[in-house]
Amino acid sequence: MDPGATIAVVLFAGIAGARYYWSEAQRITRSLRAAKRWPIAELPENTLGRVIGLARAIQDPLIAPLTGRACVYYIATVKKDSDDQDVVVTEHKGVPFSIEDPTGRAIVDPTDARITLVFDHTQRTGSHRPPNQDEETLLLRHGYTSKGKGKRQLSAPEFSEAVIEIGDQIAVLGSGIREPDLDRAPASAYREGPPTLLRLTSSARYPLLISDEPSTTKRT
Repeated sequence: MDPGATIAVVLFAGIAGARYYWSEAQRITRSLRAAKRWPIAELPENTLGRVIGLARAIQDPLIAPLTGRACVYYIATVKKDSDDQDVVVTEHKGVPFSIEDPTGRAIVDPTDARITLVFDHTQRTGSHRPPNQDEETLLLRHGYTSKGKGKRQLSAPEFSEAVIEIGDQIAVLGSGIREPDLDRAPASAYREGPPTLLRLTSSARYPLLISDEPSTTKRT
């Protein structure tokens, strides 16, 4: 390889690496990994901390648009094709849910949260496999189609999906307030305070960070 080509390859790799390092997903992941972990029952009010627990539904769950999985949050994306890194559709939706660890539980409101999830479903399409009905519905919802011709027609889109399913282990970084946990039995010990739950919501100062990336959910 001539020196000019070598320099070009090194520069390209450096730019790609920098983009990855400073991507939103990696910034969220690094912040979660660096934050102090607290048992849910011990995180004080209005204190920034990372809690880890299993996701539980507190209302009717969502249905993920591509796989039909019951979940409390999903992200669905569409690329023009498998060789194009440009994402033309990003759809995300969530509902309030709880997370539980052995010490207690927290209510999580994902509104305005910064979220990165592991994409565990990817489907390429094309002449070998046209988009199915659910995939076509997602395209149409965002003004695209896999049929016909024109600028809004995608001939071989690639679909991906990430979800927080019921029972998934996730990490949340944020601060919240405590309130009585009416779904738990009253404390039995004399003079012991009633059980409480932590309510985590985003604020201008502390937007919630949420991830199921394994390095963020280690209990260390």
